[in-house]
Formats: sequence, C-alpha cells, structure tokens
Amino acid sequence: MAEGKPTLQHLNNSQSQTILWLLEELGIEYNLNLFERETSGANKGRAPEGLKESHSLGKSPQLITPEGRVIIERSAISKYLIDKYDTTGKFKLNPDESENDIIREEELISFRANSLYPILMIQMVFKAARELSPFFVRPLMGGISAMVNKAFLTKEIHIMLAYLDEAIQSKNYFLNTENPTRVDFLMLWNVDFSTMADSNDLLSTYPNLKSWYDRCKARDAWKRSLEKGNGYQLDVKI
Repeated sequence: MAEGKPTLQHLNNSQSQTILWLLEELGIEYNLNLFERETSGANKGRAPEGLKESHSLGKSPQLITPEGRVIIERSAISKYLIDKYDTTGKFKLNPDESENDIIREEELISFRANSLYPILMIQMVFKAARELSPFFVRPLMGGISAMVNKAFLTKEIHIMLAYLDEAIQSKNYFLNTENPTRVDFLMLWNVDFSTMADSNDLLSTYPNLKSWYDRCKARDAWKRSLEKGNGYQLDVKI
C-alpha cells in the first residue's frame, strides 16, 4: 500500500461499488485492490478467500486507512471517508436545514440497515432456496417462496419503497442537500438490491425515488466508479 493513501478492498457485484463511488466523489488519491467472486465450485458466487487476509470476515468493502487500520461496514467506512477527506463539507449535512439534521441522517441510515435490508435478504434467501433445491423439490420450494412473497415480503418491500418515495419528494437528495450525503451513498445499493429480485420495473411505481436513483447514477463519479471497478451486476449471491 502506498503511503498516505487509503486502500479499498473491492469485490465485484457488491455493496463496495457505492464506496468506490464515494471515493471518486471525494476526488482523493486511493489504492484499489480488485477481487473477483468465485466462479465455480461449492463457493460459486461467494467472496474469495483472499479477502480474509486483510479481515477475518472476508467481506467487502474493506477500507485500509493510511495508518493500516481496517474498517468494515459501509456506514463506518463512509463516515470515516467523509469526516477525514471532505474538507469543504460538500457531502455533509446542510447546517441550515433544521428538519434534515443528524437525527434524520441516523433515522434513514438505520431504516436502510434494520428495516429494509433484512426484508430484502429474506426474499433473496427464498429465491436462492428455490433455485438451488434438487429438481424434485424445486416445485415445492417455489410454491413456498411464492406464498411467502405474496403474503408478506412483497407487501413489506412496497411499504418501505413508498416511504422512501415520500421521503425524497421535492428533494434532489435525501437530506435536501445539493450533493449526495452519507444517506445517499448507503441507500443506493439497497434500492438496487430491492429491484434485483423483481422482474418488473419496480421503481416506475415510485417516481420520486426513480428520479433520485437516476440522478445518482448520472453523476460523473458514479460512472467513473463503474469504469474502475470490475463489474456491478446484482445477479449473484450478495
């Protein structure tokens, strides 16, 4: 690792893409180590063992600070990067916005991690169970999956996306700032993930959220992050 630069341990098709986006937005020098998901065998689609060399969990993203500290979890990584490198306050809260303060920031970040994400993970587990079951069990698992989705998961996901659609109404970004903040950098992957298991154009139902989504992905820094990464197609195990 070059002295004085943070290093991102980046895995293709993963949450790490949004940290790469943040690094590009910050415009700082950084090192990028690219890791590929396993393409065959029992661990197909999973992170490679090499990621365990820098952290025992073997997950991505991992950010290695210039001092050698390894930070995991996007919320912690994004806070570190913005606190340390956003010297102009471009991606921080607007001090004049009384309703979009640190409490609102924490509320949305907690909602993303503790309400939306678990529902999406349950949906993914049922999808994987159906697809990975032996062929003679697959119809049964498919029926169970469809029943759980219809009775609970799909409704919950729509309730949560409707909440986000209302939260972003008349705003460019969630905290009513000119540029994205930590909430936006974190939320983008969850919204991406929510559309992964839906064969329909899920976001078309939520025009405010769709506008925000398109706005994020139209940013030059997002486009650069896609060029520098090694793939971002959420069709694998997360």
